Amino acid sequence: MYILKSMLQSAQFLQLDLTVTTNMLHIPDDFKQMLSECDEHYRLSLQEIPLFNATQTPPDTQKKFAATFYHIRGHFIDFMWFIANFSSNNAVKDIIINNIKEEIGHPKGLSHEMLYERFANACGVDVIDEIIHNTNNHSFIKTYNKTHIEWLSKHDESMRLAAFAAYERLDNIDYVFLNQFGTTFLLPEDKLLFFKVHIHVEHFERTLDILTPIFNQHPDKIKQSFDFIYQHQRQMWQDLSDYLYSS
Repeated sequence: MYILKSMLQSAQFLQLDLTVTTNMLHIPDDFKQMLSECDEHYRLSLQEIPLFNATQTPPDTQKKFAATFYHIRGHFIDFMWFIANFSSNNAVKDIIINNIKEEIGHPKGLSHEMLYERFANACGVDVIDEIIHNTNNHSFIKTYNKTHIEWLSKHDESMRLAAFAAYERLDNIDYVFLNQFGTTFLLPEDKLLFFKVHIHVEHFERTLDILTPIFNQHPDKIKQSFDFIYQHQRQMWQDLSDYLYSS
């Protein structure tokens, strides 16, 4: 019922003028301020999490992290799949399709999955085995991923896109912290390429053509979506840290 309601509400979203390009858009100052405030608060909150204050990481913790984090990042395809399939807007579908193309290494290069496999193997983790058996897909991770989909199902198309944009924006923050954490593993540099790549992705910027008109008309929708994703993500890092450093 929630999904049907969201699809009906998205009809209003489709009335927005989505034909402008990023180069033609002027991002409002209040939008920039909102993004800056959200980013800064989130960045400061991560500094309080033990995971991101590690100075050395023993092999057993490395293995736990590599096996567990796979399921945190690996199920984002469900998030994107939901948005694309329940969108009536081809521009939104194109954003998701282009994101997936980059994820799988199209048209050239290694997929992000293969880059992660390289890291995981160095930590003694078999990614293929995790895909098949979900051995380390722990309850807090299942809740994290399930809550994403539940939230998407209860909100309209504009808020679903905003949530996607917020998630993608966090890559540029999260992976700075994750890359620093990865250096405590003392692995060869090429094993950490997965983390370095995500520091520089520009997936958020690709949503601005659609996101900015939404903000101009419904800034509260953008703020609510960002608040959910940022808070939910921060809680996940805390839960992961608690798991890694529990006795």
